[in-house]
Amino acid sequence: MGIFGALTTAVTGMRAQSYALENVSGNIANSQTTAFKRIDTSFQDLIPDNIPSKQLAGGVIASARATNTVQGDIQSASVGTFMAINGDGFFVVQKPTSVQDNAPVFGGSDYYTRRGDFQPDKNGYLVNGAGYYLMGLPIDPATGNTTGSVPQLLQFQNDFLPAQQTTSVEYRANLASYPLTNNHDIDIPRSELLNPANFSANPIYGPPSPARVLGSGATLSPDAVATGTGSVDISALASAGGTLEINGTAIAITAGADEVAVLAAINAQTGTTGVTASLNGTGRLVLNSADADTNISIGGASTLSVLSELGLNVGTTNATNLLTQNAVGAGQTMVIQVGGNPALTVTFGTGPGQVSTLAELSTALGAVTGGTGTVDTTNGNVTINAANMTDTISIDGTIAHTVFGMRTLSAQPSNGSVIGNDLPAFINSSIGGGAVTAYDVSGSPVNIQLRWAKVDSQLYGGQDTWNLFYQVNSNATGTQAAWLNAGTSYTFGANGQMNPQVPTLQLSNVTIDGVNLGDIQIAHGAGGITQFADPNGNAQVNLLKQNGFPAGELQTVAISEKGRIVGSYSNGRTIDLAEITLANFNGANFLKRIDGGAFEVTDESGTPTYGASGTIIGSSLEGSNTDIADEFTKLIVTQQAYSANTRVISTTNDMVQDLLNMIR
Repeated sequence: MGIFGALTTAVTGMRAQSYALENVSGNIANSQTTAFKRIDTSFQDLIPDNIPSKQLAGGVIASARATNTVQGDIQSASVGTFMAINGDGFFVVQKPTSVQDNAPVFGGSDYYTRRGDFQPDKNGYLVNGAGYYLMGLPIDPATGNTTGSVPQLLQFQNDFLPAQQTTSVEYRANLASYPLTNNHDIDIPRSELLNPANFSANPIYGPPSPARVLGSGATLSPDAVATGTGSVDISALASAGGTLEINGTAIAITAGADEVAVLAAINAQTGTTGVTASLNGTGRLVLNSADADTNISIGGASTLSVLSELGLNVGTTNATNLLTQNAVGAGQTMVIQVGGNPALTVTFGTGPGQVSTLAELSTALGAVTGGTGTVDTTNGNVTINAANMTDTISIDGTIAHTVFGMRTLSAQPSNGSVIGNDLPAFINSSIGGGAVTAYDVSGSPVNIQLRWAKVDSQLYGGQDTWNLFYQVNSNATGTQAAWLNAGTSYTFGANGQMNPQVPTLQLSNVTIDGVNLGDIQIAHGAGGITQFADPNGNAQVNLLKQNGFPAGELQTVAISEKGRIVGSYSNGRTIDLAEITLANFNGANFLKRIDGGAFEVTDESGTPTYGASGTIIGSSLEGSNTDIADEFTKLIVTQQAYSANTRVISTTNDMVQDLLNMIR
């Protein structure tokens, strides 16, 4: 058997090298095939039965050695749905068995591949270049969690993403400790603050209150009698005699009269002149009117020598009242009406029933029906309060109402709103706080405008306090609400931090320009609103975003760095749609290869387990793991081995010929 055994063994060697050559050829042919896994060749010796002293080398048989776990190079790609696996794992896929009504029909058999050149088809499936359809786990867009644990075919239609109503706004900002409002003037204390006196309806946070016209900023002098003081000491007077005319009354001064006689003569006519006389500590004559309605007039009919010896001059010394301060003119009126109650008309002048002093005005205002009226007799500020929560106040008449600190001529019950009539005052006494687009339940957009107003300051003995407002009607006029107070006071300590903290704020039933947004929570977080010095004097917004969005149509899908399929919608939203499942096998190299770079499960490979350790890289592809240089080396070695086996056959043939020739 030796010669013929050698011949048979050489044939097995040629057959084995032919098999190896076929694998080398296939590896080279697929060197550019996406995720191709080369096949290496293993050789196994075949030993015939023999006794130990006469063992033979035996023949050879070739078998495949898979490289399914050997990764190819990962290369970037421009297609967003292309993906590569870095590490262990296989994509789970299926292949349709038929097509019905232009839609694929699947048989339910799962396959596995590393080929990741997936692209959406007309039906919304992700299909790779070999025709395999990707499987994974859908994601609930509301929670961001996967639904189920068994991979299913992934299909993404151009459906609309439902609108999400705005329910929360994250807002963080710094408020300048001295806001540079339009009204601010560094030379005027409190000019940077919101002054309720400028508003028909007080917008500062607080419980609802009746209508009020608040006087502020009046600069009238208090009522005062007229006083005239002589310029000479008359304590040793011996008058030359004559006449002294006071307020049109001639008072006779007898010759030789001393200061006591002069005082007696003047005071004897007080009932007529309304003027009294006395001496001050330096012996000078002091004339005082009886009240703030009476002036002191020294007439020209007075004897010059008498005027000279008393230190007086012809002229009038006015009392201090509304008329002499030119605050009002005789005959002018102030008309006050509260709700449907009778109006009160105050007429200014010196006639019967007329008002000329702040004291008289205070008495007159006591007759306001349906409310109260007061005047600050130290400065002239007039305040009118309604008694009923539903009544309004109107101010009319011919006077200049600002003289009495009344900056508005009407007042509405206060509920923390800025009405249309008060818009200029509000804009001029507040600073912008930013804006954000919110959405109602149907996805309709609406712009939420925010403004801040400082209402108190430690500079003037109070505590730094701010109110936040949001716009509700951009076209408000008259008594329509234009802005609403957010409903809390933001107070700050000396360190610029809120004290107490306001981490969240609930706005109830928010309606803006007719669009109902429902309840919205303003979330500041810990220390989200601060008050630090800022030379710009504004509100520096650090964060302003909301959680709503309009409906949107799916436009594109891509692969995220987390291995999730992400959908981009026409509304700008990016939503995780599905999680790509990676399968792993204990015996991955024992999977059965099928066309298109896919594999089937075998008994040797074991069943798949999901959640392989590999990571998915989007916009990338895994290349073939074939090494051309290595394959060329194998090609040379295979050729040499094959040639050597042919030499064995030719040598064996020569030996057989020698044997046959010997017989001949």
